[in-house]
Amino acid sequence: MRAWPVMPGLSFCKMITLIAIAGMLGAALRPAAAEDWPTRPITLVVSFAAGGSTDFVGRSIAQHLTEVLGQPVIVENRVGAGGVIASNHVAKAAPDGHTILISAIGPAVFRPIIDRLAGYDMDKDFVPVIMVGDSPNVLLANPKLGLNTVEDLLVYAKRKQNKLSIGHSGPGTMGHLCAMLFASEAYIDGSFIAYRGAAPMLTDLLGGQIDVGFPAYGPGSQAAKILAVTTAERVDFLPGVPTMKESGFDLAGSTWNAIYAPANVPREIVGKLNAAIDAYLRKPETQRQFRQAGLRALGGTPEQLRESMTQDHAKWSKIIVGLKLDADK
Repeated sequence: MRAWPVMPGLSFCKMITLIAIAGMLGAALRPAAAEDWPTRPITLVVSFAAGGSTDFVGRSIAQHLTEVLGQPVIVENRVGAGGVIASNHVAKAAPDGHTILISAIGPAVFRPIIDRLAGYDMDKDFVPVIMVGDSPNVLLANPKLGLNTVEDLLVYAKRKQNKLSIGHSGPGTMGHLCAMLFASEAYIDGSFIAYRGAAPMLTDLLGGQIDVGFPAYGPGSQAAKILAVTTAERVDFLPGVPTMKESGFDLAGSTWNAIYAPANVPREIVGKLNAAIDAYLRKPETQRQFRQAGLRALGGTPEQLRESMTQDHAKWSKIIVGLKLDADK
């Protein structure tokens, strides 16, 4: 029979007692850490540039969490590569709930399909917290071009030998897919320009550096001419704007935003975050503010967010493969 090692100066019974006490202390400390959270400021990493819909939602939630959690929630925009830089940063963060991510359907679902070298795995590196909201993508044109409809845009493209420069919010975003689907269906030779978010894209659009853009609708979209929305039906805050389907294109999709934490964050912390954000999203005042910015507040459980990701992966993966979408395109 194998002998139990005994520490010098300790009887076997004393050693067993110390081991039992240490085990109980460890078990007691783990829940306490989650119950005490947060113990310092929280960093909310935003995947896209300031001024876009993801940034607007992130800052709104950060302000609310600061009020209800008793610790400052600092917004940090880590832009680039269509959300990949922010995703990789948070994936490597300590799983203590003090670094969280607000991302979108592009980096959460599309980009890992497009680019196997993205550097992160949404299933292994993250835990879903909550679906925040969604907004339609819109086809925008520079008002100075004098275009009022998608048909006007096609006429304009013909004058340019069917060539258009089309901006989007980064590789693998919903705007990127919309741009490529539109160009494919319209037989347009598109020059696709990737930006670090909707705001810098809009700046170039209004400055005439690009012809059109496909961002998620945000507060700045009204500065451009909105030709169409990418929803199945017209949206109530843009009643005079037709859908892409009404304009002759089978193109429908919206950009949702969601919050994630690094994998292995304690379940209690995820639950606290989910409850605080979900309560905020259900407030009539929050829903009114979101609608004014062209967003629909959603909310729900972490499991519902994961299910949405699974459904979108199944829906869009075939489209992405069919488009031969390239992260560098």
